[in-house]
Amino acid sequence: MVQDTLPTAGPVMAVALPAAPLRRYVLDYRGYRMNLDRPRRRLEVPTDVVTVAIAFEGTMRLTDAVSPAPGISFGSIAAGLRRTATIAEHAGVLHGLAVSLSPQGAFRAFGPVAGELGGQWAEAGEVLGPRLGRLAARLAEAPTWRARFALLDDYFTALLADGPLWEPDVLWAWHQLRRSRGLVPVHALVEGTGWSRRRLEQRFREQLGLAPKQAAGILRLQRTLRLLTAPDGRFARADLAALCGYYDQSHLDRSFRGMVGCSPREFLASRRAATASATDLEPPDRVVGRITSAVLDADRS
Repeated sequence: MVQDTLPTAGPVMAVALPAAPLRRYVLDYRGYRMNLDRPRRRLEVPTDVVTVAIAFEGTMRLTDAVSPAPGISFGSIAAGLRRTATIAEHAGVLHGLAVSLSPQGAFRAFGPVAGELGGQWAEAGEVLGPRLGRLAARLAEAPTWRARFALLDDYFTALLADGPLWEPDVLWAWHQLRRSRGLVPVHALVEGTGWSRRRLEQRFREQLGLAPKQAAGILRLQRTLRLLTAPDGRFARADLAALCGYYDQSHLDRSFRGMVGCSPREFLASRRAATASATDLEPPDRVVGRITSAVLDADRS
């Protein structure tokens, strides 16, 4: 949904797909403006998506949900693939837009920086260069969301036109992981590429930002979340564990907590509360086709 005007008050959410030639690499655009009367905390789970968020107003404080340390505040953010969840908090006022890219698209758009972002958050302008700063200024001045998304199309069309490509064996291995939803064993990828395990891990870290085993864990988690949150709830936990490549329910629970920072039951409780109150202006997930988020109590420590 794209609004042609930029209203001066009230919350706004505008979502659009990029131009068709970009969609292999750029998943979607989201514009937002929130004016809440209290802080908002969201649990952002690991996904196979690289995010660039450009802020016009407000800051976001990010904390690792599994190994809490003092949070870091950012304006505009570049976030690579992470194998642990993030707690994202803002004071209630937030205005900007976010771009979701496939890992392959992030590498083609930003080169080796995409690999260096693996497991990291960074101030977007510092890692993506002055060109992004110039784009942010133009986006802020644009009169409509549609105009802003057109600027993003132009920006990424130029970046992707002559950007670097993944090595063919990295692309093949990634397709095997996605096709199997993270279940193909690493030794099969080693045999298929003809590389050593060490070389495969090195290339994945350089071009995706994570090792193959870590990337597989994210894909398994995403499948688990999709089945866990299915409306009909048709899978028992033991069946879910087997379908998603875990030895048993205990293994699923340990892996889930190790990546998300809470149990599946706790995540579902937060997720259901968020879904019950969700509107078109604040959908529960920030990327189409992925389970990405649960809203947390702002007063929870």
